[in-house]
Amino acid sequence: MTAKSSLITKLRERGLIAQISHEEELEQLLLKGNKNEKGETYSVYCGFDPTAASLHVGNLAALMMLRRAQKAGLQPLVLFGGATGLIGDPTGRTEMRPMNTKEQILEYIENFKLLVNRYFQFDVPNPPIFVNNIDWIGPMSWIDFARDVGSHFTVARLLSAEVNRTRFNEGGLTFMELGYQLLQSYDFLHLYQKYNCIVQFGGDDQWSNILGGADLIRRVQSGKAFAVTTPLLVGSDGKKFGKTAGNAIWLDAKLTSPYDFYQFFRNVHDADVAKMFKVFTFKEMDEITKIFSENENINKVKEIMAFEVTKIVHGEEEAIKALEAAKTLFSGQIGDLSNAPATFLSKPEVEQGIDILALLIKCGLSPSRGEARKLVQGNGLNFNGEKLNDFNYKISEKDFETPQNAIVLRKGKKDYHLVKMQ
Repeated sequence: MTAKSSLITKLRERGLIAQISHEEELEQLLLKGNKNEKGETYSVYCGFDPTAASLHVGNLAALMMLRRAQKAGLQPLVLFGGATGLIGDPTGRTEMRPMNTKEQILEYIENFKLLVNRYFQFDVPNPPIFVNNIDWIGPMSWIDFARDVGSHFTVARLLSAEVNRTRFNEGGLTFMELGYQLLQSYDFLHLYQKYNCIVQFGGDDQWSNILGGADLIRRVQSGKAFAVTTPLLVGSDGKKFGKTAGNAIWLDAKLTSPYDFYQFFRNVHDADVAKMFKVFTFKEMDEITKIFSENENINKVKEIMAFEVTKIVHGEEEAIKALEAAKTLFSGQIGDLSNAPATFLSKPEVEQGIDILALLIKCGLSPSRGEARKLVQGNGLNFNGEKLNDFNYKISEKDFETPQNAIVLRKGKKDYHLVKMQ
């Protein structure tokens, strides 16, 4: 591996590096190859705590980092936080996270496993390894953990992390949360010992936690370990990337349809398109430059980018369906809408008299009745081809008597949705 093609260099070119501990040492180590003197492949890891039923777009950035490491010859380790998920990372939180049950966490992890498979290659010498930290943290006693791990950390150091310091000063940091960094640090040590893991990836808000693990390895094992963080994803509007109308963009098609996923990326700000290409696609830098140079219309570039990301997450077939549905809907013609996002109502629901405000919430077009009412009163809703401004309107069976056998909703100029009766 040459300096020009080193993993770190390529990540920097794509703007994916925020901070690296012992950067020169890591560069030199990787330039010697992907294996240690014993012939064991180096591995890199990133952890995912099961705080919800699905991974989201922010997690996708981390998965793409692991996939890039795999392409560079390193072994990707995907860690599911069966133990850390029981505690909850205080990073970015003003109060303690809700505590999920062990059963919920197990259920979430099973879904995570299904979701992450599609991002890696398995028929290669360095296939991904999936691990769950409950397997090594769970059997430890508190005494053993305090002696083997806690003895290497001072309270002063833990409180030097901004998130801990702020919460501590406000009187809201629990003993349980203070120990989160120790658990994450021990994960890194365990993976170093068992899988020759030398790098942990994470968002830049995780710097203190990741650095704690790298330092623990250097103290306990006198080993070489490195913290590598990526810039936090923020749009050109200054808002945290990955949410729309306050809702997360999920990787699970049951929670965010492939069409809605495609539309989310299709509608990013013009200034963010190049960043999306670099973070969320495998297009090489020269390919990205070529796409921009060959397409003066930024909307065409957005279309290509959104298609590529959707293809990675949901597969080429679903990406094609999303693209075709978008073209049909935005052409202003009501053609084949079979691939458009849809919500189903039962006949009893319709007979009981669901109103337009409740329907908009059910379809995900409004977060609340108040917002739905503003949308309708502001002439922002198109109902079966006509403006609807009666917020008391009740859905009836005759509304489904269209060429599509469905109600066709359009919010503004871009958000289309079908409502079908079962």
